Amino acid sequence: MTIKNITLSAIAATVMTTAALAGTVSNPGNVGLIGQEKISISDVNVSAIFGGAFASPSTGVEYVPTAIPATSLKNPIFKFTFANAKNITPSSTTAVFEVVDGNASNNTTSNYKMVAKNPQISGTNNEIISFNAVDANTYAYNNKTYVVADSNTTDANGTAAVVATVVKGSTSDVTLQAELYSGDSQAQADLAPATSIAKVGAEYIGSVTQKFDARIDASNSFKLFYDQNSDGNTLKADDAIINLHKNATLAGASLGATNINLDVLFDQNTSTYITGQSGLTTLNDLNVTGAITGFATGSSAHDTNTTLTLTNNGTAEIKKTQFTAHAYVVSGTNKFDVIAKSAKNAGEWSIYGYNAQIPNVASTSAVDVTMKFTNRSSIPADIFFTLIDPKGTVVTLNSKDYTEIASIPANQTGTYKASTLVPLATAKDANFDASGSFSVEVSIPTTPTNVYGMASFKNLTLGQFKDLPVYNNGVSY
Repeated sequence: MTIKNITLSAIAATVMTTAALAGTVSNPGNVGLIGQEKISISDVNVSAIFGGAFASPSTGVEYVPTAIPATSLKNPIFKFTFANAKNITPSSTTAVFEVVDGNASNNTTSNYKMVAKNPQISGTNNEIISFNAVDANTYAYNNKTYVVADSNTTDANGTAAVVATVVKGSTSDVTLQAELYSGDSQAQADLAPATSIAKVGAEYIGSVTQKFDARIDASNSFKLFYDQNSDGNTLKADDAIINLHKNATLAGASLGATNINLDVLFDQNTSTYITGQSGLTTLNDLNVTGAITGFATGSSAHDTNTTLTLTNNGTAEIKKTQFTAHAYVVSGTNKFDVIAKSAKNAGEWSIYGYNAQIPNVASTSAVDVTMKFTNRSSIPADIFFTLIDPKGTVVTLNSKDYTEIASIPANQTGTYKASTLVPLATAKDANFDASGSFSVEVSIPTTPTNVYGMASFKNLTLGQFKDLPVYNNGVSY
């Protein structure tokens, strides 16, 4: 008998029976990825849409029929229908192969037997590809594994030379349905349900796996970190580690960026007391920028950890600092976030201990503010005040350097007046303006839960009091 090249429209018109969903389509090499970055700006022509057959381990799409009557089908026609992909374009040597021993990872030539060839394309969007049996005496069998590949095994180790177009802006999986028909009777013999063989997802991803988290030691004039290294010495350097990763994609579905741009933003100028880092370029006052290089331009995966190390030189007051990381890739005029910019996503430096803020403090001939802090621990605690006037002038005062400011004894309350702090502040910095209200930040280097704070405003003329809010880590008391 001579094999006839039967078009799929003819098959559809002459089907006598319809098989129940039975066979399976699988992709043991994991469902392929189409980079959402690439697909958002253009159509993607995915080469080797069937994956890599003859590969070890197998990365190709495998079809296993299970509903063939009498377990075998003579003169088979294989039909594969794609959804969310179109313009299927095979090479003339693309064919269907039976995996003789059932193990597609056995990539010896003798393990692959060609059973169907002569690819034909049909469907409204050219989304269907079918293959006729190599001869009238060819059989397909239940529970056998079949793959689509290029019969020229020197071509990319047998990777199927079939290209499919996925339309720009698509977010849906590409699915594949497999069917078997008899080339003699045109009856359908097996039908495998549509199965995802490619998905749209991020090609580039990143995360801050270790954040800056050093705590500033108020008891050392804010010039050192409070934390210690494992050897017991004071911490001098603080690290952040940022992981940047490129996922493997299907061939043709990669954005092809070789660099990931990384910005680490500081909300304080740290240049007077912080130096050095690894993994990036020169440290600037408010912005560390660098291009993380070496990412593959093709479909393979790549992973890197970038460490940013900031070292304190102990010469100046360390400011409370928030760090924000932003990583992105660029293609032409298109920019894609790898790590979205968000406040403190790379960590922060905070002052160790109890920290409180009291806004609208004043000290004049008519008013004064009293602040009280109870130390509920068994150890005396020093207290540190930071006064900030409306123009931004900052003055720091503390119980270690000023006899007028007493430390807080264990299990006792310390009382402090604005009228005591203001003369000390103006004496330290003549630019400090206390003619109106100013804000006060309080740091007590002890376990935060061991301190309770309160403040009150007194009208000296009327002798009346009014409570003021004390914000401890953003909570008002």
